[in-house]
Amino acid sequence: MHALTTLKLLISASLLMCALPASSEGSWKPGDSYTFSVAGSQPQQSIYSVGVAHKQLIEAAIPGININVMATQGGAENVELIILGEANMANANSIAAIAADRETAQFEGQGTKGKVLGFFPGYTSELGAVVLASSDIHTFRDLVGKAIALGPVGSGAEATLTNALKTIGLNDSDFARVQRAAPAQGFSSLASGQVDAVVWGTAHPAGIYLENQSTQNLRFIPFDEADLEKIASDMPGHHAGELRPGTYKGQDQAVQWIGGSTHFWISSEVPEALVYEMVKVLWENREKLVEAHSSQAFIDEALVQQQDGLVRFHPGARRYFVEQGILAD
Repeated sequence: MHALTTLKLLISASLLMCALPASSEGSWKPGDSYTFSVAGSQPQQSIYSVGVAHKQLIEAAIPGININVMATQGGAENVELIILGEANMANANSIAAIAADRETAQFEGQGTKGKVLGFFPGYTSELGAVVLASSDIHTFRDLVGKAIALGPVGSGAEATLTNALKTIGLNDSDFARVQRAAPAQGFSSLASGQVDAVVWGTAHPAGIYLENQSTQNLRFIPFDEADLEKIASDMPGHHAGELRPGTYKGQDQAVQWIGGSTHFWISSEVPEALVYEMVKVLWENREKLVEAHSSQAFIDEALVQQQDGLVRFHPGARRYFVEQGILAD
């Protein structure tokens, strides 16, 4: 694993005692106390607010449950935190959860298979490039030789886009400069002319795009069809996606971007009975999640099935979805 994991391995033994309760799988029953640590990405991320909504719904419905949402870089870091026992649950881009389940990339040979399981669907996420409307850039390939801003290292969006660049035969050396920092810094660099495009993505509509549209005229740049086909073919859990027409002001046509997904994942150590009850609460109150972010209006049976096709659900979650006729037994 990379340096972040090495550092965390040195401190995980002491943190494990407070991060996870003494309960083991199957030992929880209604009325028991249970405290969770949830790796929740950056507070400005759409998925962070959804995680906070999960906390509020679950704590209100299940006595004795206390959920602590931690601010992290998201993505691969969140999955690692579950594996190391420093978090019980997390949101993360599917690419990180798939890597842990298949023991590929940074998880190769680490014995991580089966430790991070599906908990609850989050949202599809579309990732691509945005430029100033006055730019002469019109497709993603036009960015070759230009300066671009990606998300921070360790975030799901940055990992996905870095892998996507490699998949279509590009790397950092093909660009004049590659800035990896928080999205807000990327948009600031775009406004000041330090970069030619912000290449990023999340659930849409996203507040950071809306905020920057209010101060600068933005234009969304499509990927070439052939590049999207290559990405969908070679990157598990991704597809040729699009920004729906009208998602943002002045965006009257669909824009072809990388389609991915961000979901909620859970440690295999969490008791099955408790996971069942938490999933039940969230599914039966999912209309309230829309108040946290508009992307939650698209949570449906198909999204549950999509997540199940990426990494298998925790037995407690699967039992609930099977009872509802969403997943096959």
